[in-house]
Amino acid sequence: MHEIITDFERPDVALIEKVSKQHVGVAGFETGPRQVMYPDIKPLDPSWRICGPAFTVRPEYWDDRLMGELAPKYAKPGDVLVVDAGGHIEIAAWGMSMTIAAAHAGVAGIVIDGSCMNSALLARERPQVPLFVRGVSATTKGSEHPGSLNVPVICGGVIVNPGDIILADSDGVVVLKPAMAEKIVVAAEAHDDRSRKANTKKVPYYEQRGSEEKIRAFPDVKWS
Repeated sequence: MHEIITDFERPDVALIEKVSKQHVGVAGFETGPRQVMYPDIKPLDPSWRICGPAFTVRPEYWDDRLMGELAPKYAKPGDVLVVDAGGHIEIAAWGMSMTIAAAHAGVAGIVIDGSCMNSALLARERPQVPLFVRGVSATTKGSEHPGSLNVPVICGGVIVNPGDIILADSDGVVVLKPAMAEKIVVAAEAHDDRSRKANTKKVPYYEQRGSEEKIRAFPDVKWS
């Protein structure tokens, strides 16, 4: 059964703005490894950074582009398209014309658990929509089979629901559940504040972490 859900509840804009200011690595630390996508999903341009609600795309056949072609019709400005291409990289599930359509829809970025083609053009010329992909490929197939939009998907090993907040840069891709995002922002800001204060006071990192005390607690470690 395929399901096309054209709209869904998106997080408050103010919450997305708060999340967008966080360090991706700190947010990933606070939310936990199950909410961080596999590290081989990377931006085509290392300078790209995205934050926005997930608009999920699930082609039934991972190498079919039909659902990706339809997605920009219903995406809203600021959405992040999350494409479940099953982790396959040998055939591109995304390309230039689809990215141009996404740009016209105003999407904040695209995350693909698979490959795109035209990567050189997409990274350096047009249309400058941040793409995070597992791989690139010079070949693609057709757009012939139905699938689903805005259903739960698996992307980079993480379950992503429509409306989850995607935060990503060259460190990786973090998926934040809206109900927990506020707490994670508070924890991440506190983490960053502690580090900044300690570094200002020139407190060595091993003292910040209590590294020696932790090691001395192990009775089988010999010191000399």
